Amino acid sequence: MSTVNPRSRLFSLLAKEFETFIPQFKPYTTDYQMVAYASKDLETWLKVKMGIDDAEALYKMVEETYRGGPRDPRTPVGFWADMWLKKWRERVKILSTKFEEPRDHVERVKRARKIFQEMDWRNELRKMIIKKLIEHGEICMTEFIADNLIIEEIARRLQRADNNSIIALDPLSIYNAVSSRIVRLSKEKGPLVYLSIKPGLFQHNNY
Repeated sequence: MSTVNPRSRLFSLLAKEFETFIPQFKPYTTDYQMVAYASKDLETWLKVKMGIDDAEALYKMVEETYRGGPRDPRTPVGFWADMWLKKWRERVKILSTKFEEPRDHVERVKRARKIFQEMDWRNELRKMIIKKLIEHGEICMTEFIADNLIIEEIARRLQRADNNSIIALDPLSIYNAVSSRIVRLSKEKGPLVYLSIKPGLFQHNNY
């Protein structure tokens, strides 16, 4: 992997694996976005599994791993891609039109998202939730799911509070609540991420 940028190399390997698993897949058309999602998820998964937070250090280690021997990197990447695609089909729902939700819920989620974005401990909480998701077998769209679960929990607390009251958001309390939700996810099937797509993107719905 030394002659090619490791990140680009893994991206290309994922694209080839997707072509194997999905005959109609065309990675260098608008379908490339699916590879981009998977590539980001693979990077996140590797960070958790290898205990590395820095992307540059991660890819350096990946490069050194494959430089040291004749092993074929497609074997582990193919295994991971197969797992990812199964989770994609289970957890991601493609929408051709925007999903309509009650106005009060939309406003509450909007407020919860703003609160989350302004939290000092946002990144730390997010990393902890992503790690918990991966530990429980969620490897697809983990950053999206982590953000959604945290925001949903904040929104629930906003719903229970009076409009004029100030709620106390203890990161440990939120983590514990979201962690309990993650533990239950392994027993639940169904989408956790809804993507509103542009015409022509992921045009084959059986992905």
